[in-house]
Amino acid sequence: MNDDVFALPSQLFPLVNALTSAVMLHRGDKILFANDALSRLSGYAPEELADMDFWTLFPPPDCDRLRERDSGRLDSPLPTTLDETVILTRSGDTRWVEMSVSDQIIADAPTIFCSILDITDRMRAEADQLHARQLLAQIIESGPVPTLVIDARHVVTHWSRACAQVVGISADSMVGTREQWRAFYESERPILADLIVSGTIDEMIELYGTQNLRRSTVIDNAYEAESHFPHLGTHGRWLYATAAPLRNDTGEVIGAIETLQDITERKHAENALRKMQAELEATVAQRTSELSHAKATLEEDIDRRETAEAELLKRYAELTELNCRLQETHQQLIQSEKLASIGQLAAGVAHEINNPIGYVNSNIRSLKGYMAQLLDVFDTYEKCEADLPPAAREAIAAAKERADFAYLRDDIGQLISESEEGTGRVRKIVQDLRDFSRTDSSREDWQPADLHAGLDSTLNIASNEIKYKADVVREYGELPLVECLPSQLNQVFMNLFVNAAQAMPDERRGTIRVRTGSAGDTVWIEIDDNGQGIPADLIDRIFDPFFTTKPIGKGTGLGLALSYGIVQKHHGNITASSTPGAGTTFRITLPVQHPADPGEAP
Repeated sequence: MNDDVFALPSQLFPLVNALTSAVMLHRGDKILFANDALSRLSGYAPEELADMDFWTLFPPPDCDRLRERDSGRLDSPLPTTLDETVILTRSGDTRWVEMSVSDQIIADAPTIFCSILDITDRMRAEADQLHARQLLAQIIESGPVPTLVIDARHVVTHWSRACAQVVGISADSMVGTREQWRAFYESERPILADLIVSGTIDEMIELYGTQNLRRSTVIDNAYEAESHFPHLGTHGRWLYATAAPLRNDTGEVIGAIETLQDITERKHAENALRKMQAELEATVAQRTSELSHAKATLEEDIDRRETAEAELLKRYAELTELNCRLQETHQQLIQSEKLASIGQLAAGVAHEINNPIGYVNSNIRSLKGYMAQLLDVFDTYEKCEADLPPAAREAIAAAKERADFAYLRDDIGQLISESEEGTGRVRKIVQDLRDFSRTDSSREDWQPADLHAGLDSTLNIASNEIKYKADVVREYGELPLVECLPSQLNQVFMNLFVNAAQAMPDERRGTIRVRTGSAGDTVWIEIDDNGQGIPADLIDRIFDPFFTTKPIGKGTGLGLALSYGIVQKHHGNITASSTPGAGTTFRITLPVQHPADPGEAP
């Protein structure tokens, strides 16, 4: 409040500040008085308002208009005016207000009295409603679904372009009228949207019937109906209508929206389907009669076929038994041929290696003796070196230094020892090849054998396959001599060792464990690896001939089948257990004494 030019009675302050609407007094320029409501509305403190020009509260367009309108009000009082305008707040925002302006005589001077009411929320709500109405009109008009809207007075407010195309009446002819019935009927009667607005559900049922009218399963209080309109189009049209109420914020029905769908083609298809169904039922009746006659004939044929099937099953059982015997003979033949070819190859390799390695070994032994004698001559010479002339000693010392004689003297012995060790290992491999496979394994005699020796011999032969993939851990128990065919069991061990090495993943080195033990009159051998393992759905098939889990070209599928046959020949048992990703364990169980087969010579 500007105390220099205006003073309000103090008893009016509480009353004026209690008002929810803003109150302001001015005499054409400075604000003489403003209550707290104006301070809250504008964001200015009371002391700031007291020094402000009244017109700075309004943006330029409104400010100019209001100043021009009120320019002569103080000199010649004007009637009270009511304006909707905006004011500028202290933060720079605008607020919509409704301002009532009147002329008063206060403190013996003409004064302009302004009552200001904040209507920003109302204006925003009206703008939102206008936007919603425009959006609804745009959706209805641009949508492909024929749509019409009526208000609570049954006046058409929207009639989409798609609706005009279906019924043949333009929106200009319908919007603003209550004649929506003309699009569907020859005489006046309510459409589905009218019944929704009126709430006369009984009348709906009477007009459409219970079969054609039903509640919507998607929208509350909405109904769906289908009817035929004979005057639409050339031969009439079937329309499927859905009508739903439109409500305001309080839930009051303010209109209804109805959508249409042309289902003429569907109805024609249904009629054609019913006609086809009738024809089909007649055809079915005729076919049923024919089938009854055919059934009697078929029953006679079934009796004859059952007799034939019984004979066929008997022949099939005989053929199955013969096939089993043939498979056993085939497996034995494959095993025999494979062992014979391996035996011939091993014998040939052993023979070809044994001859050169014999004279290499003999030469190394002779070289070792010669080098001992030669080094003895050097030792004798060094003892006499002090008696030589100085020039000769210097020449000899220079020659020794150039040849690094001390290193050569030590290294020659190591080289010869390593060569002897290498030839010894080769001779051991040759001997293992001889023991592993014989040129005529089919005539091999049953004999007591040390299975540990067979395992070690086989590991030695397979070392080139294993050493780059896995470490071998031997956990041998106490085993008696086992009566067996040693070379054939070595073939089994070879297959299991190679498979275990090949099961190791490329990204890590694995471990192969070989365990043995005995229980009563049987012995057992376990070969365990921590490789990739075998899937559960394949574990039962691994002993089948020609079945393999290896890539094409990596396996024949005969190794485990042959191994299974060899163990069976020894009256033993071989089993496998596996966990994918963790590894596989093969367990072989053999009798210590070979039981005589029927017909076998004692």
